[in-house]
Amino acid sequence: MEDLAREGLTGHYLGGGEITCCTLVKDDLFIAVKSHLMVYSTRNAALLHVQKLGSSEVTGLSPSPTNSQQLLVTSRDGILSVWDMTDWTLMRKLTVGSSVSDLLVSRSNQHLFLVTRNSESGNVVTTIQKHCAATLEHKSDSLIIKKPCDNFRISSCGNFILFTRDTRVRVVNTCTCATFTRFTHDTDLCSVALHPTRNLAAVADVNGRICLLNDWNVKGCVEATVQHWHANQVGGMGFAPRSEVLFSGGAESVLVKWLDGQPQFLPRIGGGIQHVLCPESGDIVVLVTEDTALHIVSLNTWSVKFKLCNILKRSRKTQGKTRVTTDIACSKSDVLFSSTPGYLQVYDVEKREHKRVVDITNQNQSTGHVRNKTLSYIDITHFKLSDDGEWLVTVERRDDGFVTPENRLKFWRKQDTEYTMKTCVDPPHSKITTSLSLGITTEPTAVTTSTDCSVKVWGCGDDEDSWTQRQVLKHRHGPAYSSLISGDGSVVVVGYKGLVVLYGTASWDVKAEVPQSVGRLDQIFLSGYYLLTSSRDLISVWNLTSLSLCWEVSANISYILALPDKTFLAFVSRKSVTDAFLFGVKSAAPLAVHKFVCPGVVEGACLTEREDGREMIVMLNSEHELYTLSHIVPPPLATSDREHQDTATIFTQLLKISAPPAALPELKHNSTATLASSVLNVSSNALPPVSAICANVLSDFLPPKVVHGN
Repeated sequence: MEDLAREGLTGHYLGGGEITCCTLVKDDLFIAVKSHLMVYSTRNAALLHVQKLGSSEVTGLSPSPTNSQQLLVTSRDGILSVWDMTDWTLMRKLTVGSSVSDLLVSRSNQHLFLVTRNSESGNVVTTIQKHCAATLEHKSDSLIIKKPCDNFRISSCGNFILFTRDTRVRVVNTCTCATFTRFTHDTDLCSVALHPTRNLAAVADVNGRICLLNDWNVKGCVEATVQHWHANQVGGMGFAPRSEVLFSGGAESVLVKWLDGQPQFLPRIGGGIQHVLCPESGDIVVLVTEDTALHIVSLNTWSVKFKLCNILKRSRKTQGKTRVTTDIACSKSDVLFSSTPGYLQVYDVEKREHKRVVDITNQNQSTGHVRNKTLSYIDITHFKLSDDGEWLVTVERRDDGFVTPENRLKFWRKQDTEYTMKTCVDPPHSKITTSLSLGITTEPTAVTTSTDCSVKVWGCGDDEDSWTQRQVLKHRHGPAYSSLISGDGSVVVVGYKGLVVLYGTASWDVKAEVPQSVGRLDQIFLSGYYLLTSSRDLISVWNLTSLSLCWEVSANISYILALPDKTFLAFVSRKSVTDAFLFGVKSAAPLAVHKFVCPGVVEGACLTEREDGREMIVMLNSEHELYTLSHIVPPPLATSDREHQDTATIFTQLLKISAPPAALPELKHNSTATLASSVLNVSSNALPPVSAICANVLSDFLPPKVVHGN
């Protein structure tokens, strides 16, 4: 027997804050987001590795000058650490004692310099410490600058450090600790770039002007060559390693190539450009933009070769009156989820790499003239993926609280590896769309609910490539908040305010009504002849043959994942972690518990299969990390007797709990819950599929249904 355990990696971290620093190591891009490191290939934008580097924000990254397989890392809590990049183990750690803001490494003389900042009597004091790269030993006296300084860069020889202080460019001789002013400008400076092999520097001011400084490490002031195209502050600059070509970018979302003072433009990059990096290969430029995307630009074709969205997480909470989706869907090993406004991302959980993005709204791009204003993005509020992965349905909304909200329902069809939009309904409802479900009745069918008190059914014929409205359902209980299409397509379940209604899809008449103790339901499932409903803190299971409540459980539930064998996983948040409880539909006593499935709160989960056919559960948490529960070689299973053998399945054994606990502190049984008068006691392996149960067990009030394929 196999065991179900969390994936060996800490998690697939997909971003959770702003970029604190980034650097190139050969042909790989190292990006630090808070305390996490993400490594991307500049060849194909694939995510190669994710590593948590500590508990504090990372401020500096650089390969060691003494060993190319080691990575030097500095953090805001004053820690200098050395990591082995072959197996990502922590080799050494040194406490500097002050907050480290920059890490400068000299490859020629094998020294490293730590820039720290302290506050003394209300003034910021900048200190440059010199260390031996091999031993991390502190060398000589530190250089103290009693002024706030920024944009520290080190020369290729390691003998000079350049930094800016307001309008001045200052240079430090690392051998003598002597400082001098090299250039004085009339406006505050914001960005600096040094040529990797030549004594050439570029500094940019907040008004978009770029000043080129030749022989910048020679003492004495010098006149600068000024280049000006940017209308706003320059975000990033970089020199081509084999020429004097300079690349710059800013809030205009335009990459500018400077050759002999003449600009060449690559417009419509996306968001404002924050970082510009030039690898040693010299044939590409890597851009990181404000819209949380990574762009790889080919210099041969002067075009974007790869674009990778969602390297950072935006706030996924309610924006204005728009509730951002936390949906997650799986198709084989591909996981589809939303993060950056207007985009869906496809992630391969087996290969652990980003595959592609789907631009749903095609409108969320910020430009320079709006950079200082509040932007209201068009958000994806719901999406569903068909079981075969052929159809994708999305709901998007924009509501800034001032103008009329925008609502759209879009239907996408997969062609090769990309999704192409076939139908756009604008708007599908007069008010906000509260839920979306996708399935098959006599044809591919989608159901949308809304606060406008209508439930709309959309269909697509076998020989059609577009979707049209088929039915409009209304009920006296008004607004609808959730919906579900049964596996065999014979039933559509709609959650109204305080009521669940079952519709037969043959004539779209009401077949049953199930009253609820809560006004709004978050999730609805059909499990055999049982109806499962959940709200924020309550799980209820109903027997549809008698329309009676079987049981209820109160807990801090963040998400429920229905399994195909009359069981389901309830993810319960506990302080800063989440536990998974396996329930059968017949009893409120959990069949099994899996402690600490992931940190944070699980906001979405789905069940998929590996290429070898083994099942895997994929979870998306509140920190925008992906975790998987997968099959590995197990320890011996417990041999104690189990209760509820009729619903104890492979997942019960995989969660390796010897017997169901009698009482759990995290769960409170509702004293008003009543048990069903009788329960069929048959093996789950002998149960017919869900579709057959819906068609047969509910035959008293549901007509027979013939299921047609696509």
